[in-house]
Amino acid sequence: MSTIAQVQVAVDQEYIEAKFIEEFKKQINAKKKLLTIEQLSEMYSMKRDALEEAFFRDPRIKLYERRRGERGKRYWIAEKVIPIMDEIIEYEWN
Repeated sequence: MSTIAQVQVAVDQEYIEAKFIEEFKKQINAKKKLLTIEQLSEMYSMKRDALEEAFFRDPRIKLYERRRGERGKRYWIAEKVIPIMDEIIEYEWN
């Protein structure tokens, strides 16, 4: 005699959608060449002032800052600054 088991799974649709969007944004950001302060703010969940204080005064980050014109918008080379910022968070913060 064979027994068939029934399994019910409850799915939180909002949670799945949020995780999908989060992962999608990560994939898009991973392919970007340059990042703005707004994008870095969203990526690290930090306000602009906090980013300035924590990262943008660091000479390693300044090395990869780009600006078009003297007063143009600032950009950072994504593949260079993300590992440095992660290193600062991991090893230099308390």
